[in-house]
Amino acid sequence: MDEARYRLRDFEDRDYPAEARVATQGNPQRPSSPDALREWDAWLRKPPFVQVKQVVEDRSRGEAVGFGLLFTPPWTFDPRKFWVGAAVDQVHAGRGIGSAIARAILAEASRRQAVTLWASARADQEPWIRFMTRWGFHERRRTWQSRLEVAAAADFPDRTEQLARDGITVTTLAEEGPDREEVRRRLYDLSLEVGGDVPRMGPYTPVTFPRFVEVEITRPEALPTAYFLARRGERYIAVSNLARIAGDPTGLDQEFTAVRKELRGRGVASELKRRTVEYAREHGFRYIQTFNDSLNLPMWAINEKLGYRKEVAWVHSQRDMAMDTSPSVPG
Repeated sequence: MDEARYRLRDFEDRDYPAEARVATQGNPQRPSSPDALREWDAWLRKPPFVQVKQVVEDRSRGEAVGFGLLFTPPWTFDPRKFWVGAAVDQVHAGRGIGSAIARAILAEASRRQAVTLWASARADQEPWIRFMTRWGFHERRRTWQSRLEVAAAADFPDRTEQLARDGITVTTLAEEGPDREEVRRRLYDLSLEVGGDVPRMGPYTPVTFPRFVEVEITRPEALPTAYFLARRGERYIAVSNLARIAGDPTGLDQEFTAVRKELRGRGVASELKRRTVEYAREHGFRYIQTFNDSLNLPMWAINEKLGYRKEVAWVHSQRDMAMDTSPSVPG
């Protein structure tokens, strides 16, 4: 990196518009916004979580053109295991900016006595795959980003009456009352059980109840009317929720779908998924996006039947710091 033209510095609040632009360059199917990035960062910085962001600035313009990130993932929290990432403005690619960021982030990881680092990159962006490999990361598995064009979605059978015969009713968080403490607690109880079934890069660690409420219920993108729940008596037994996409008002995020183990195989997930598509149609949304892990094929089977189509795969890689024979990094 030409240090006469560029300088490495800490991230500042004024950098969010540039970060959102660069993030959208890297994944245009999932646009970013400054406000959404700012909100997520504020959440990731709350103790015991750790988050460090650095940028490379173009000295002539005073604008950030490269971004580096290190953070402890909340749902696999370990103070010595971190997700890391780097992104560079396409106009400034190939000038050593990514390497300068990687050196800074790896140095930060070493200072924090990291034992494991995780990173991801789109499978169709071969330079970033090679970059991860060169920096000591090895592929562990993949997820794929998929999209459902609402107008082309398949019609699933309405299982409302079938489930009712089994004592199961479908409702929404809006109907249940998102501000009611008992509703929040029952929803948290459901998350504690089904959260452990989600494939992750590390062991599952539940977030605290207050953090759960922040992410699931009160954040700006949350949609209580599109937060579908199945209940048996007072007990929630399944969930499938949509959320707004901060960078695109025409789309929705399918965030999470899960059913308690003892009630799987009864069509509950399919009925909740049907409701999400119905909601998107009725409210004029153009598409729904989601992610599926290669280790969760049953959920992908439902999505594929609905009409979701894979857009791009993501490669998730790991670097075991404890296995490093030298603290040196590529030049």
